[in-house]
Amino acid sequence: MTDTTVRIGIVDNDPYALKVLRAVIGRLDPAFEVAWTAELGAVAVSRCLSPARRPDVLVTDMSMRDVSGTDVCRAIRVKTPAVGLVGITSYAVEAFRDEAARCGAQALVSKTDLAALTRAIRAAARGLPYDPQRPPAGSSKSFESSGAAGPSGAPASDAPAFLTAADAHALLEDASLASPSSRRALSPKERETLRRYADGENTREVAASLGVSVATVGTFERRALAKLGARSRAHAISICVRRHEF
Repeated sequence: MTDTTVRIGIVDNDPYALKVLRAVIGRLDPAFEVAWTAELGAVAVSRCLSPARRPDVLVTDMSMRDVSGTDVCRAIRVKTPAVGLVGITSYAVEAFRDEAARCGAQALVSKTDLAALTRAIRAAARGLPYDPQRPPAGSSKSFESSGAAGPSGAPASDAPAFLTAADAHALLEDASLASPSSRRALSPKERETLRRYADGENTREVAASLGVSVATVGTFERRALAKLGARSRAHAISICVRRHEF
């Protein structure tokens, strides 16, 4: 992304909707440039993972024939944080919101809410989350949080938050690298988090070393403690030492 241009890819399996979206999004902001459109989620994933065709932001419909919008987001986010992901839907946003957050999207907005779509694309181009139903919080929630919508359709307090592209990538990549043969095995980033704590680093130093937020470090630590059955960080580190984890 340059200082003046946001390159956007759009995927929607409805050719008419795709044509309308291209025209509308191209007029939302002088900086928005629609680089390409696709009718298949698999094509959008392939282009987003190609350095030559990768857009700054992918706008993806949630309901498609070949693959769901949430699967598109997950497939991209587990591989790279370089593309901002904005989900759109003509149905109730609440129906897809939590899964979109868990799958690494930075926002989910209604197709008819052009003001929110504009803000979501601007934020996602910088790798930042945007949630019109939730005021910015001081810390991010983990993908593992879940909950029903609260009053007036707003997310409940324990609903997963939209994360930055970097934090979402770290969490999804880490989960994908965990051993499939043992649900209790520590993932690489959970192990590295505890090792750095054992070396005397504080939480901010661990976050800087791993290139993630303080909140994400907290997620790695909580998951590690749960897997190890540890009562505290110190207990978890002692278990790792006994198991020769590091």
